[in-house]
Amino acid sequence: MSAKEISPDKQSVEDCLKQKTYYVDFYQREYVWKKETVETLLKDIFYSFDQSYELHKDEERSQKTMEKYNWYYLNVFITNNVDGKVYIVDGQQRLTTLTLIATKLYHILPDGSTKNTLKSCIYAEDKYKGKLFCIDNDKRKDVMQSLLEDIKYNSAPKNKTEENLIARYGDISRYIDAKKMDKNKVSTFADYFLDRLVLVELAINKDDTPMVFEVINDRGEALKPFEILKGKMVGLLNKSDTESFSNDWDKALIRLLDMQDAFFRDYLKSKFIYASNGALESAINNSYHRYIFDNNDIAQKLGFRKSDKHHIANIKAFIKNDLDYYSELYARIRTSKDVFLRYDSEINSLSGQYQNILSGCALKDPKESDKITRIAKETDRMWVLMNLNGSYDSNEYQNYTYSLNQLLCGKEPEEYRTIFNDLIKKSIRLQRNIDENTQVSILDYAAFQTRNYTNLNTRFLRYFFSRIEGYLCSQTSQAMQNDVFYVSTKTGNKVGYHIEHILSNNKQNIGYFESEDDFNQKRNLLGGLLLLKGLNNISSGNELYSDKLKTYSNGFVWGHSLCKDFYHSNKDFDAFNEKLKKEHNIEFKSYDVFNKDALEERCKLLYGLVKIIWEVEN
Repeated sequence: MSAKEISPDKQSVEDCLKQKTYYVDFYQREYVWKKETVETLLKDIFYSFDQSYELHKDEERSQKTMEKYNWYYLNVFITNNVDGKVYIVDGQQRLTTLTLIATKLYHILPDGSTKNTLKSCIYAEDKYKGKLFCIDNDKRKDVMQSLLEDIKYNSAPKNKTEENLIARYGDISRYIDAKKMDKNKVSTFADYFLDRLVLVELAINKDDTPMVFEVINDRGEALKPFEILKGKMVGLLNKSDTESFSNDWDKALIRLLDMQDAFFRDYLKSKFIYASNGALESAINNSYHRYIFDNNDIAQKLGFRKSDKHHIANIKAFIKNDLDYYSELYARIRTSKDVFLRYDSEINSLSGQYQNILSGCALKDPKESDKITRIAKETDRMWVLMNLNGSYDSNEYQNYTYSLNQLLCGKEPEEYRTIFNDLIKKSIRLQRNIDENTQVSILDYAAFQTRNYTNLNTRFLRYFFSRIEGYLCSQTSQAMQNDVFYVSTKTGNKVGYHIEHILSNNKQNIGYFESEDDFNQKRNLLGGLLLLKGLNNISSGNELYSDKLKTYSNGFVWGHSLCKDFYHSNKDFDAFNEKLKKEHNIEFKSYDVFNKDALEERCKLLYGLVKIIWEVEN
């Protein structure tokens, strides 16, 4: 851009606003200044004004006197003239606030030339269109009309701009009223506001929206990546298309409150990352809005760059199709009450499921609901079974998640189980260092028996046993004492759930085993553990099993089922237990003595329940 295309111009507020009409372009934020920002500006203005007023208040009000007052610099604002319309590139927040101050002064000033000047700084008169408010008339005229008439705005605010215009005008009004200025001081302050507040306009006389947008971004405005992306993409369209596609963009992103950047990152990963790649992940996480316009494979495939042959058509198609559909889908899955989506995200931090769902669903996918449910459930199943096989590795798991972006694309929901099973088996072979053609089970008993209190983290164990409890309660018409989310995530000595060893470390229990080493190893097996609420209920190191049963009788079904009293008049559970015995060859029973044989039975029972809950095929 050459110097000839930039025209700097020093202006007073009157010069800047009087009979002017500014348009706010699509890439601009809404009016978002807060009370604190507005009051800081007012304090600075009044501080400068008061210093001069004390020196000259007894002099006649005149242009000559006003020229003695300190001037106050209000910074630069940038405009862009396109087809006879002046667009604000930078400075919209400040200019809007000045129109609100002018409105307040208009209401409290007596009739006269200064009041008329203030009115012309709020709106311009057009002989064809009538009243045109100075800033973004098309979108703000209703709320500005109510402020000008000093009446309550009866409609609910249609957007953040309307909401903040009303709120900030109220702040400005109260601040100025609190000054308790007499008639002379008010009139003098209005003169000062119009004549001695100085701005510099930089007018860019070139229609190059992406370049203009970079100006505001490079000047340090706190823009988020998704806002910059909108400026880059919509800015490449013809001016006649920008308003329409800007509105389409806004309609899509309004669904994604506080999730906009997360959406674009997950969308790009779902479509283009199929294996762990630290450099690529970093580029998308930190600057996706720039990366997709650089020289790389993803940018080439998207075709949004000005140098790409069909970039206009590609951008329009993306906004009309992909952005519209996938933003709605993403908002839905991120806020869904689906239990497996919530298990994965809220308890186990398996956020890769969002990418996988975006990848698995085609545009306007008729099987979308089934795919969402299945992918969330398969994600949970894969994560749990990898943990129970000892094949879970956080770094490798991320690689599996990325591979699913490719594996799920274009596949039917009925194919998902095979895809996920293959990844589970792959992780098992990798962990056992065996050939990829060697047949392995999704979870055999021998592998299950290697997992215990010492090699599974507490968060997983709480989740694991809460899922066991949830299943038992659902099958026997009982309500859980606390739900899976509470049990898995709640911590604290009183309200949190803690891991209890059924076998305390005492001589009697050690005597049930081959050796003390054998005891120390096997007491940690999953079948020898349960959950109790509150540390006060956790047994001491040498408590006898018979004494523990009193505590277990008030706890979860998994623990209470060790006690004889649990089976008294419990018809629903008896029926369920009979079904387990008949269909799965496992059963619950009470134990007066919990020895090595009892532990083995409980381990096999737990393994059988795992196979049912997480659908482990034989």
